[in-house]
Amino acid sequence: MYLRLKLLKNNLNDLKEHLLAVYGTLKENFPNYFYYLNPNKPIFRGAVKIPFKMYSEGGFPLLFPSETDNSIYLEVFQVSEKLLLKIDRLEGVPHLYSREKIFLNEINSDVFIYVITNREPYGEEIKDGIFRKVD
Repeated sequence: MYLRLKLLKNNLNDLKEHLLAVYGTLKENFPNYFYYLNPNKPIFRGAVKIPFKMYSEGGFPLLFPSETDNSIYLEVFQVSEKLLLKIDRLEGVPHLYSREKIFLNEINSDVFIYVITNREPYGEEIKDGIFRKVD
């Protein structure tokens, strides 16, 4: 009986939906999109003003907290709890990125976003806030 209730609870958690804002290799038509988010389509895409700055470490971007709001291009996807936990592993939570909840005025909702909070900014700043594919 206990095992059956535990399985039921796990299955219900898998059905729970979240909004996830992405700005790098998980964006549509980028490499990790095809492994994790395909065939989902973003429910929002565009530049938003949030208190982060974007830097590039070559093949992927990093968001660091900032004292001022900066324009960052995001795509927002609806994802299951199970998929969110898979993406946590991809993003190296909690060792590289941490998953934070922020409010986006543009969609009037809270979203999860992956940011770097445990070290100082490094890499090259992406001033326009748009991560582009590396050739």
